[in-house]
Amino acid sequence: MILEFLTFILLARIALFDVKTHLIRNVDITLLLILLTPKIANRWEFGLLNLIIYALINVLAKGKIGAGDIKLSAILGLMLDSYLHLFNALSYTWIIGGIYALFIGSKTVAFAPFMICGTYLAKIF
Repeated sequence: MILEFLTFILLARIALFDVKTHLIRNVDITLLLILLTPKIANRWEFGLLNLIIYALINVLAKGKIGAGDIKLSAILGLMLDSYLHLFNALSYTWIIGGIYALFIGSKTVAFAPFMICGTYLAKIF
C-alpha cells in the first residue's frame, strides 16, 4: 500500500514538472524504476512493447514526442498486467491527450500526464 502511494506521488510529481517545463527528469524516471522493481519481475515484455510503440510513433511523427516521454512509456508499461491493459492504456492516453490538444489549440502539449492517466485508467477498468 505504501509502495503504491509513493509511486502515485512520484508520478504526480513527474506530471506536474512536465506541465511546467515540458521535461521529464532522468532522476524521476530512475526513482520510479527503483520503486517499481519489486513488482516488475515478469512484466518486462509490456514495458518493452510500450517503448517500441512510442519509439515508432516518435519516428513516424518526426521527433514530436520527447525522449522523456519515451522513457516514461517503458516504465509505465511495467505497471500493466496484460496486453489488453497495454492496448487500453494506449487508447485512453491518446484519446484524452487528443481531446485536450483539440481544445487547448497549442502546438506543444505535456504528454506525461495523459500517459499516467491512461495507465491508471487501464488498471482500473
